[in-house]
Amino acid sequence: MKKLMMSVVLLCLFTLVTSSVNAGPAPNLSSIQITHVGAENTDWIEVRDIPKTTLYGQNFYMAVRFIGYPDPNRIFLYQNGSKIPTTLVTEPFAREGIGNPYTGWVYQFKVPISYGSGTIVVQADGIRGGTYYSTIYGVKSVYQP
Repeated sequence: MKKLMMSVVLLCLFTLVTSSVNAGPAPNLSSIQITHVGAENTDWIEVRDIPKTTLYGQNFYMAVRFIGYPDPNRIFLYQNGSKIPTTLVTEPFAREGIGNPYTGWVYQFKVPISYGSGTIVVQADGIRGGTYYSTIYGVKSVYQP
């Protein structure tokens, strides 16, 4: 019985020691890229297909890949040079981690479709400074219930 108890204790200690992670600090943001856009009646399209596609729906969606970690309070969207009010920007889907361990994230933003035309810019600051941008041009969208 003593050997069994000692084995269980050693197994628990071994599990605790090996499960501790020696992770370094999260990497600061180093780049961002808008990868896809979409709307309810158009589905997701790759950025390269923007010139030949018109988006139809009530909301404009955008997938943005962040390499490194952005400050979540310092991400802003612009349409044709004007800031889109942060009260209109939501994240309808969960963020997806990139890599193992995570070296970045994919955020998916949603705004009313009226903000999904022309030139769209995403601006973000890193968790330890630095400002990065991603721009897409020629987005066409039409409100469709």
